Amino acid sequence: MKPHPTIWDWPLRVWHWAFAGFIAFSLYSGLSGDIGLLEWHQRSGLVLLGLLVFRLGWGLWGGRYARFRHYWTTPSAFIDHFRRRGRPGAHTSPGVTLAVVLLAAAAVQVCTGLVTTDDIFTAGPLHQYVSDELARTASWIHHRVHWLVLGAGVVHLAAHTVYAILRNPTPLAMFTGRKRLELPATPHFWVRAAVTSLLALGVALTVTYAERLF
Repeated sequence: MKPHPTIWDWPLRVWHWAFAGFIAFSLYSGLSGDIGLLEWHQRSGLVLLGLLVFRLGWGLWGGRYARFRHYWTTPSAFIDHFRRRGRPGAHTSPGVTLAVVLLAAAAVQVCTGLVTTDDIFTAGPLHQYVSDELARTASWIHHRVHWLVLGAGVVHLAAHTVYAILRNPTPLAMFTGRKRLELPATPHFWVRAAVTSLLALGVALTVTYAERLF
């Protein structure tokens, strides 16, 4: 029997689980009310910055199905999916929609967190480079958009729970990388993965030590 093709390349799978873990920790540390976790919350946000930079790069030059040109859908395709009329593909229309919402919301959270300050316990690593008014606006956004991140995460988990109950193999795809599709397998890009990782690390470290560097 012919094995199912590898759709999700290993860099995307590693990124997926790292992103999920740090999103969960950031939400917990930010919403727990524990002041002792604020420093770890900030560190987690900086890791997420690096992960988002990696995903941006990987979406431009990474594995075939990780590229953003495959993240396109329409309202009719969204409806057709639930009517079971959609064509099988690497991505489902609801999956694309949820991924875009989650990535956009996470990007807003991370970027606003970089310049947020409460003037007492903690401040983002770039807060000194923006005006007080912009810092206040960023703080206002930062303390609200996390609900969108949380909501998108809950919907994602609920969808995969339903898939698991229906014995749909979709939830396993981010472990194995394989899907039951008649599509070409995605090739491995080791050098691109390494370069993209270094780029992400460089951005995260530059932001982390911005006050010392500039």
